[in-house]
Amino acid sequence: MSDHPILDGDSRRLPQGMTEEELEDFLTEAIGLYAEQTGTEVDQLRTFEEARLLLKNRGLVLALGGAEFRLSIVRSR
Repeated sequence: MSDHPILDGDSRRLPQGMTEEELEDFLTEAIGLYAEQTGTEVDQLRTFEEARLLLKNRGLVLALGGAEFRLSIVRSR
């Protein structure tokens, strides 16, 4: 078995009917678990809404190690 903290945790699969908001919550939890398990310091993790970004889609703003990333969630089907 690998030492990957996310993959070795709960082996649940994503439900077929997952919404963008549910995926946003799932990713937030996964990033938090990964950071906790690896000791990675996450400076900030916010939703687009919390960051007050005027975007139509959902997503996350992740700041770590002096870098900022925007993870956009767009359902394709």
